[in-house]
Amino acid sequence: MAFNKRQLIVALGGTCALLVAACSSSASSSGSGSAAAAGGGSSSSTKSVLICNVTDLSGVQAPLAATEDAGGIAAADIINAAGGIKSLGGAKLVVQKFDTQSNPDMGAPEATKAVGAGCKAIWGGEITDTVLAGTAVTHRADVPWMDIGGIGDEVHQRNFNDVFQTLTTTDIAEAYYTMMKAADTSLGITDPTVGLSVSDTTYGQEFYSAWTALNKNGPFKVVTNVSYPLTTTDFSSIADRMVSQHPQILFNMGYPADGIALARLFKQTFHTTAKAFFSTAESAVAVPQLNALAQGQLFSASSPPTSNPALAKFNQVYQANTGSAPSIEAWQGYTAVMFIAAALEKAGSTSGSALASAIHGVTLTSSNGNIFPETLGFSSDGSPSYAPYYWQQDQSGKLVYVYPPDMKQASLITYAG
Repeated sequence: MAFNKRQLIVALGGTCALLVAACSSSASSSGSGSAAAAGGGSSSSTKSVLICNVTDLSGVQAPLAATEDAGGIAAADIINAAGGIKSLGGAKLVVQKFDTQSNPDMGAPEATKAVGAGCKAIWGGEITDTVLAGTAVTHRADVPWMDIGGIGDEVHQRNFNDVFQTLTTTDIAEAYYTMMKAADTSLGITDPTVGLSVSDTTYGQEFYSAWTALNKNGPFKVVTNVSYPLTTTDFSSIADRMVSQHPQILFNMGYPADGIALARLFKQTFHTTAKAFFSTAESAVAVPQLNALAQGQLFSASSPPTSNPALAKFNQVYQANTGSAPSIEAWQGYTAVMFIAAALEKAGSTSGSALASAIHGVTLTSSNGNIFPETLGFSSDGSPSYAPYYWQQDQSGKLVYVYPPDMKQASLITYAG
């Protein structure tokens, strides 16, 4: 879990339990049609088009993937209700799901299944290494992939013209670096020392490299730097080492669940004098789990307020489908499918090469379903041409916008464990 190189998204909904049960390589109809009826080719008589979500519908990344999946299904429902893909004679979008189980080793096998099932386009992916393996398969098969959460720069640096990313580690590093500097000023941090921890994954290492390059000339001084494997479940030793040198800033370059685990430890066990804590934990999951322990924590990528009619429609359909309000991950799933639908419309074909070419030429605006305030599209290498990024902070149980300045609802408060 969007698109230039500056700013992007996070938050979560409580839809996980509703959705994870419908995961593993199971067909799911969106609107009319079924996976078996999905057509191929480029004829205007095509009755349905099979698009597939290959992602982590079980395992540690399931909360993200489940809400993205629901967002994509809502988008397909909206497209189908509006008459389907008109350039394909009103063909309806049909969704099928393939579960990579939060395990990078499942990327290639599930992508192979998706290709064999006749998927014309794919979206999804929460772990960079999973996406790298899966897109190697789909690229050879000429099937475009819209990557949502596997944000490592390596994904778009392989010159695959049919792989697209809605966020990259360069984007996220720039967003965090900018917000950290803003926090320095707002919180009066005169000695910006950092207690750092990094997930030992492609994503984590690329995040670290990109942020380090930005910080080459300061102002941040890393006083502890801890690396840990993806399989880590006990973060006690990591939290202990992060606070050991009494840094002013705590920074976890890991996955959302890692940030939640560390936040609990910082408040309950390894108390800290740090004035700010940065992680990729998402507010809609973190706040209900942490309750008062979320006080002062910063959350990136929360959805901005908007009166966009497309968003109102999306909210209505998503709420009807799931019984809950959409999160930013849901926004991302929706956006990925809207890009695929716009490309199908533009290409008038389900040919992989035609779709990839069309995606390169498509921009999403409010007139064709974009629910973000900014126009979205892709650079020539498949990276986002713009990546919206927003920041909230938990202040006494209420999430308030603290950055960028034009959205600011309150000033930053000190984290302090």
